[in-house]
Amino acid sequence: MVGAHDVTLPGDRLAVLFPGVLLVCCGGVFIGAVWKLIPIGRPKKWPERKQPPCEEPVPLAFFLSILLGVYVFFGAQAATGTQQTIVVIVSLVFIAVGALGFVLFWDEIEVSIVRVGATVALTLAGLLVGGWEFWYQNQYAPSHLDRAVEVQVGLKKLRTQGGYDVVSATLGYQDVGDRSLIVLGSDYTLTGAVVVVCPREATPGREAKFFAGQLPDPQTSRFTSAVRELRPATVLVAGRFIADGKHLGPNVPASRQMIFYVPHDRYQLLRLRAQAFAVSDSVALANKPPEIRNLGNDAFYLWKLKGSGWFQDLVSGRLGWIVTRYELVPLPHKTRSSPDLRVTARYPSRTWSGNEPSDAQITHLFNDQTPVETTESFADAELPVAPVAMPSAVKLDEAAVELGQKKVLKACIPKHASVKREAVAGH
Repeated sequence: MVGAHDVTLPGDRLAVLFPGVLLVCCGGVFIGAVWKLIPIGRPKKWPERKQPPCEEPVPLAFFLSILLGVYVFFGAQAATGTQQTIVVIVSLVFIAVGALGFVLFWDEIEVSIVRVGATVALTLAGLLVGGWEFWYQNQYAPSHLDRAVEVQVGLKKLRTQGGYDVVSATLGYQDVGDRSLIVLGSDYTLTGAVVVVCPREATPGREAKFFAGQLPDPQTSRFTSAVRELRPATVLVAGRFIADGKHLGPNVPASRQMIFYVPHDRYQLLRLRAQAFAVSDSVALANKPPEIRNLGNDAFYLWKLKGSGWFQDLVSGRLGWIVTRYELVPLPHKTRSSPDLRVTARYPSRTWSGNEPSDAQITHLFNDQTPVETTESFADAELPVAPVAMPSAVKLDEAAVELGQKKVLKACIPKHASVKREAVAGH
């Protein structure tokens, strides 16, 4: 019944079709074996009180029972569903029943060694192909984000209008791999940074802090000896630039162009950062938009995977999910949003119930489990829009003072004044 259901599913993948065909064949052989075993199980009707011989397909059924148990066993090892223990026990029962049948009827099995060897070789080859496909489709593909998305960004100042700098931004993206992808996350942030004159020497202590800890954004983490950028930069614009669930064809470029208005002479440096990631379209997503949850300072998107074959449901779980998180504020105690906006993902275990992950489960996923393996696709562009400012001319708001920027400016003012006096004396 399980195999017939999976075989009749229209337009599905090999990971569903192969186990379905295997189960149908095994079911047919098992029915034939039962038909042959019925006379053996009725001693009163044995002719001349002699047990009938154990004929095919009985030995083949024993052999398929062992192979089916092995297939289910390794399928359960690749999966991470909550029913894994039950599936493993059932697979061991299949193996034990087949082995017991060979022990009981070994002396009566009349099958040539050549035929058995050929059957074993063909069956093992088919199981290897099907097992690899099952593992790839249900375990590897959903838990590995694709590495074939290329992102490009550009910034250009058009003009100054009514106290604002009119800036044109271009965000391009392309699937540079050889298979189609489905976009599950994208983000961009436009930030404005205040850059002040601050001559200082390069010392190991000053440089070391830029190489310590995780590097969220290579473009924004650097040491300069002549000027200093006040951190964190101010987030001016943030959003997503690729539609959720959009299919990307191989080598088909796409882009978006946006116009931003930035206060004139407020910032010295504008920076545009964009990120995107996708999964292979072999990951079957349900035909419904993702559910959105806001937990704390982060936004979560719950993508439901499409249900397929009964066999897959029994082995790996009924339904699965992919959870993506937009990290808006890496340090929750800060009251000001960080410009290092990122998208990360987790792949929770499948369950028989197929219920969506709870808030506690989502928190556990992102706090205690390792991230989905991926090479993040992101790009940066910078645009200077004003001359470097003097420390004494910079006006700070209350948020900047709370973040310690006032101390930074005080540290730069004496050095700048000293440099100016030396320059005048030398002149």
